[in-house]
Amino acid sequence: MSEISIYLLRHGELVKSGILCGRTDIELSERGKQQLIDATSKLPIISHCFSSPLIRCQVFAQQFCQQQQIPLQVIEQLAEMNFGDWDGEDYQTLWQQNAKLAGAIHSLGDFWQNPWQCSPPNGETMTDFAVRVDAIWQLLLKQGVSVSQDSEKPQNFLVISHGGVIRYILAKILNLPLPGTSHMTQIDVPYGALIHIKIFVDNNGKAWPKLML
Repeated sequence: MSEISIYLLRHGELVKSGILCGRTDIELSERGKQQLIDATSKLPIISHCFSSPLIRCQVFAQQFCQQQQIPLQVIEQLAEMNFGDWDGEDYQTLWQQNAKLAGAIHSLGDFWQNPWQCSPPNGETMTDFAVRVDAIWQLLLKQGVSVSQDSEKPQNFLVISHGGVIRYILAKILNLPLPGTSHMTQIDVPYGALIHIKIFVDNNGKAWPKLML
């Protein structure tokens, strides 16, 4: 039995607040930058680092990897959900708009109540989002199994991503109902949150993830 650790880190506070920020590429505030510095200050030695391509993740990831002298893998599948016409818009404005005014079949309220059936206009469906996050999570597990078998040193992965991506991964680990909304309504992943997942690899090479509190 071998093991690795995966640390899921959400980006910090943004320079602009109160917006639905999916693929909108907004940088971190000074507080947001400090949140990530604080979150990573007590990490063990990181062997592999992965990041969303969006600047609110990638800029810090590049700085961290330069300091630690480790390579960075920027992965498109770690990006936040694409909210289409709603992306980057003010939350209050979106809530006040009904579906007709928003130019969409569904309103923002419809989406939050049933994202599997109600998609953002010209945005990513929840099904497509789930498929790509499933794919990257399986890739991380596969790579983790591989390095754990090839190295006697502790292997620690740092994954810098977004609230939606991290909540979905946690739903998979905790076997929450999917399709479903419980992971969106019952799991809070604040700015700068660092979540530790330990992966136990059995003698058959199967990965068993466990949330560490």
